[in-house]
Amino acid sequence: MTAETVRKPLWIKITGYGFAAVLFASAAIGGLAWYRQADMNDKALQSKADSDLNVIQTDMAAIQRSASALALAFAGEPDIAGYIGTNDRQRLLEKFSTNIKSVAQIGGLQNITIADAKGNVIARAHAPDKFGDNYLARRKTVASTVSTGKVAAGIEPGRTGIGIYAVAPVLVNGNVVGVVDVGTELSNAYFTPLAERLGAEISVNVLSEGKLVNQSSTENGKALLPPEQIQAAFDGKPVFETTVLEGRDMLIKAVPFSSFTGETIGVFEIGTDATAITAEARTALWTMLGVTVLTSIIALTAFLLFARSLGNAIGRLTGTMSRLAAGDLSAKIEGEDRPDETGAMARAVQVFKDNALKTKELERQADEQRNMTEEQRRQNAEEQRVRAEAMAEATNGLATGLKHLSSGDLTFQLTRPFAADFESLRADFNATVEQLRGTLGSVSEAASSIDSGSREVSNSADDLSKRTEQQAAALEETAAALDQITVNVGNSSKRAEEARTVAIQANESARQSGAVVANAVHAMGRIEESSGQISNIIGVIDDIAFQTNLLALNAGVEAARAGEAGKGFAVVAQEVRELAQRSAKAAKEIKDLIGKSSGEVSAGVKLVKDTGEALRSIEAHIVTINQHMDSIATSSREQSVGLAEVNTAVNQMDQVTQQNAAMVEEANAAGATLAAEAGRLRELISQFQLGQGSVSNATTQASALHNTASVMVASHRSTPAASPVRGMVGKIAKAFAGRGNAAAATDSWEEF
Repeated sequence: MTAETVRKPLWIKITGYGFAAVLFASAAIGGLAWYRQADMNDKALQSKADSDLNVIQTDMAAIQRSASALALAFAGEPDIAGYIGTNDRQRLLEKFSTNIKSVAQIGGLQNITIADAKGNVIARAHAPDKFGDNYLARRKTVASTVSTGKVAAGIEPGRTGIGIYAVAPVLVNGNVVGVVDVGTELSNAYFTPLAERLGAEISVNVLSEGKLVNQSSTENGKALLPPEQIQAAFDGKPVFETTVLEGRDMLIKAVPFSSFTGETIGVFEIGTDATAITAEARTALWTMLGVTVLTSIIALTAFLLFARSLGNAIGRLTGTMSRLAAGDLSAKIEGEDRPDETGAMARAVQVFKDNALKTKELERQADEQRNMTEEQRRQNAEEQRVRAEAMAEATNGLATGLKHLSSGDLTFQLTRPFAADFESLRADFNATVEQLRGTLGSVSEAASSIDSGSREVSNSADDLSKRTEQQAAALEETAAALDQITVNVGNSSKRAEEARTVAIQANESARQSGAVVANAVHAMGRIEESSGQISNIIGVIDDIAFQTNLLALNAGVEAARAGEAGKGFAVVAQEVRELAQRSAKAAKEIKDLIGKSSGEVSAGVKLVKDTGEALRSIEAHIVTINQHMDSIATSSREQSVGLAEVNTAVNQMDQVTQQNAAMVEEANAAGATLAAEAGRLRELISQFQLGQGSVSNATTQASALHNTASVMVASHRSTPAASPVRGMVGKIAKAFAGRGNAAAATDSWEEF
């Protein structure tokens, strides 16, 4: 295979794949950048729209505050209440023209209405010829102010349209006699300056007879959005729309607004100029497209040059590999000095060539080695045959020796020599048989010695068992009697301790009661002291009320001197004077009550002190009882501790004696078992031929050992002797218990 026969050259694929990858990456990066740019543009537009909406809402809030301030100022004007009471419309209009008109114009407030407490309009400063109607049912802010006597402000339908209104009460002696209603309509006159300042368009749509109707708009008096989108905004859905108005790109945002009562009554439309932002977005898009196309062209050229260079190197290497595959090992491999993958491939092909040359040399050496191996195989076969014959002879001899050994004949020896390699095996077998014969002889002698020792152990164990059983019976009876004595003394000590505990608790309760009484005395004292302090404070309050009354009187005099301008202040001074008088009266009543309370507290303190003296006397008696009970409990504890120690010592002696008796029985049983096992061992040894004429002796000794074991196992148990301390322990138990609890002295003790 040569480079000319390749139908699909690799360089074409590399160029295509590389260009596709670069194109895809450029498109992906460009698309992502465009998406981020578009997202940033949307956020910028929304931020601009939110900013414009915030400016409008802030301005409307400022208008509402200005209206509230102006309404309060007008309602506080002197003679306003009188003019409302006499229904003097002309005087009210003159009052407005003199004092309020310039302030209203500066604040951008268009409408000022004065009405009585029933909602009947007395005068409209913005429409002097419109009066006499009742708007209490239509204007919720007016109704709220009339009912609560407080300022109410918010968006509401006016006589000619929706506006921002603030209503302040006109008060006489705390009663509402009328209201001052100040506000401005949400019309083009209000919104046009705002729209010019923001570079935006503003439209207001209000709910009228179940439909949304445009009330005002800076865009040629028409709504900015279609009716269905305005309705969607009214329903609470977010509405953002991009459109073109008079050659400008506009982002229109629609939001609902509510009346003073919280009811949704219309929709604001704010059109934000987005021309500059959209122009920047289009410029960024074309720039990204141009960069993507230029990058793709450069990448295509670079991949084409690289792929052609790589394809030529691979083509040359492919031709060389074809010659090597055909068996031509003289072919020269080019490109080994290249530092890239093609150089690595060339070096790998050189390795293949070197391996092919080495393979030919190895084939020649393998033929020579094969001939030498055949000769060695023939020699090894002859040696194996000779070794097998010698092994068969040694195996037969060992089989004969093991047969004699299995039948118990330890006198047999292998006398016929084996081959040199197996001669040591014959000598080891003979030595093993001789060693086993000597060992079994020694075991037979040891069995005889065990027999003699077992007899002596059995006799000694019988004597020790009898004495141990007698001692165990006596100690067990003593331990039972002391247990009963210890229980009785312990019960007495426990009851004395319980009585002492009750006395301690009674003493503690008396002490705590004394502490409670002492605390009550201190608390009563503090209450008495606090009552005195409260009396002092009430005196100070009385003085303050007196001084306030004087100040209010002086203020009334000064207000009278001021004439008409001081009438409002005179009313306030009169109210302050009345409050001061009521405060003085209340302070006097509180002072009298505090005096009565102090007397009652003093009587309570005396009673509590008497109670404390009685409790201290009870506590002293309880302490004396507690000391006596403590002495009784201490004596009982000491007796109980002494008896417990004696009882513990006797129980320990009883346990040790019983353990000794059990160990004697175990030793006796072990001696019998040892004698039986010695007899069985001699029987086993008698099965072997030791060549010493001792088979009959071993049998006789085995029979004797069996007889000894039978005698040791059949040895009878001794009946324990009567306890020498039984009577004494019974007397001690009766002396401590006071009743017949020493029944242990008549119990029958079981044998070990």
